[in-house]
Amino acid sequence: MQPLNFWMKREILRPLGRTIDLRRTYSSIRKRLHDELTSRKLPLNFDYLHPQPSHLLGLTLADLLPGSLSPSHIHTTLPSVNRASHMPAGHHLVYFPPQVTLSQLLPDGTDVLHSPGEPFERRLWAGGRVRFAGTRDLVLNGARAVCIETIRDVIVKGCEGAEKVIVKIERRIAAVQEDEDEISIRERLWKETDDETGHASIIENRDLVFMRRRTQEELSQDKMNFHNNQRFIKSPLDPEFRYIIEPTKSLLFRFSALTFNAHSIHLDKAYTQNVEGYRNILVHGPLTLTLLLTVLEAHLIKSNRAVSELYYRNLAPLYVGEPLTVCGKPRIGKDDAVWDVWIGGKSGGLAVRGTAFLNHV
Repeated sequence: MQPLNFWMKREILRPLGRTIDLRRTYSSIRKRLHDELTSRKLPLNFDYLHPQPSHLLGLTLADLLPGSLSPSHIHTTLPSVNRASHMPAGHHLVYFPPQVTLSQLLPDGTDVLHSPGEPFERRLWAGGRVRFAGTRDLVLNGARAVCIETIRDVIVKGCEGAEKVIVKIERRIAAVQEDEDEISIRERLWKETDDETGHASIIENRDLVFMRRRTQEELSQDKMNFHNNQRFIKSPLDPEFRYIIEPTKSLLFRFSALTFNAHSIHLDKAYTQNVEGYRNILVHGPLTLTLLLTVLEAHLIKSNRAVSELYYRNLAPLYVGEPLTVCGKPRIGKDDAVWDVWIGGKSGGLAVRGTAFLNHV
């Protein structure tokens, strides 16, 4: 016999008329959130592609990374815009910070731009996709660039009272002229569907998950299980590369500063334990994306290949002070053009899983 689904259970426990009202209420929440969030017109986010943010990110990661990215190969002097280099994969994350005031920050330090509002007050980075369209033509020469951000979709999952609101964001990044107006920029870069590249140099999709606050009963249960592996997914075997990194508080602080990210789960242990129910400060989702891209590209240098596209999902939390392992291997039968990449947590379980597509450079 098949298990009863959520609404079948409600029909057994409640009068029929009341059940229908609950279903309509739940359905109306889905529609309201979808319509409200996808209709938001987010402001254009401009930046100047100076080498400083990328340079500081390189210095921050230098002691953690292998081979050609080790400290002996990193120049500690800021590069000149007269000898400008192309933006490394993943370094777009330290440009185009959120253009918000302090009053537009929520109590947890996140901003209001993508928030569905109460009661969905907890935010996590669930994963996404990044595409480097055509050649990597973003040069760190101080030129003006833009990021167009759109909420493409909103999905509500879970039963009433325990919903998860998934806000799917698209970011299109490209160089622009100083005097180019907003209408022209949007016409050139924005497309009706996210599969159309247009004139964008980088297209990034982000999945943010918003949830209700933890109850005191839930937090008490969380604290009892701080040192238990509540979810263990076995990592793939036989990686071609494997690098162990221990994320420190200093690393997380510097990445927060570089990305203008005030989210308390990356900075405040007491908040993380007593409000979010995690045993320690969490490693940033975009930081794990940066590590995947940086380590994979370092491994690919000798083969003259680079990442053209990467899908990834964050499956389990990664914590400060606990070693993580960045791994990857080519997918069998794909002529080394497709790679499986992943990050394992302290106990070896799968924390981040991704698929990278390569092209020749």
